[in-house]
Amino acid sequence: MCRQITFYITLIVEMCLLYGGSLDSKHLDEELSVIDVFDLTTPTTWKDLMDYYGAIEKHWRICVNCGIPTLGTAIHLEHAGSTGSMQPAVIPTEYLLTRLEVIDMTSLVKNHQSAVVTLDIALQWTALKYDPREPTLILFKFGWKRTIAYKRRCVCKIPGLSYELAEWIAANLSHVVGVATDAPSLESEQTREFTTRTVANVLGKSGIYMIENVNLRRKIPERGCMTIAMPLKMLSANYVPTRLTAFCPSQKTEQHVAIALKKASYTTQIVESRVYDVNLEEILN
Repeated sequence: MCRQITFYITLIVEMCLLYGGSLDSKHLDEELSVIDVFDLTTPTTWKDLMDYYGAIEKHWRICVNCGIPTLGTAIHLEHAGSTGSMQPAVIPTEYLLTRLEVIDMTSLVKNHQSAVVTLDIALQWTALKYDPREPTLILFKFGWKRTIAYKRRCVCKIPGLSYELAEWIAANLSHVVGVATDAPSLESEQTREFTTRTVANVLGKSGIYMIENVNLRRKIPERGCMTIAMPLKMLSANYVPTRLTAFCPSQKTEQHVAIALKKASYTTQIVESRVYDVNLEEILN
């Protein structure tokens, strides 16, 4: 018999709601039942990904300031596909586990598919008035929906952010490490015609990454959630598919989901049996 004591990060099975005090197993079991897990990922096929990077290698004109719905949920820093852009592989891992703040703009864009979210409009939301204490991902929800008609097409008539709003986020919200949207791009009619005065450039130069084509088909709480962004670690790519998962309270509450460390001890038994022996010579012969 042997006994081990280990420390591990409780990511999914051991997610918990903080009570402002210490955690114990009783509270943990109770709180696991009130946490919802949301897959916020729109899938990307290998064919669509190869078509995109093939166009870059051939120096074809691609959607730099517009959006590509077929690429699904993806992450980038600065311009997607532009020369010299920073690559997602440089994003610190601790910035991919974040607090989530959702800003619902569906009513604004309901009758205007190319609406521009200006600074004065956005500042109505608490998430943009105060600097959060933890690394935070701000998600702009436009209610944008992808259809089969967008197959292999660039889309420009979509809602986006004004340059002034992106500049304000970069300058005033030091703990915001990422900005996301359910639309194919964060660029708006005000920024698409520029090469440097763009949302991607002002956010990227401040180290803020962008996630686009987020799947918001399910209703998600605007506050209290945490997200884990899992981009493909492609070293020579600046726009890569990303898995985005959110952990949220399943009921309205003032508490929020948080990641915790738990000390666990368990006992393992060494069983002396031929079943557990592996003889490579026997396998090879």
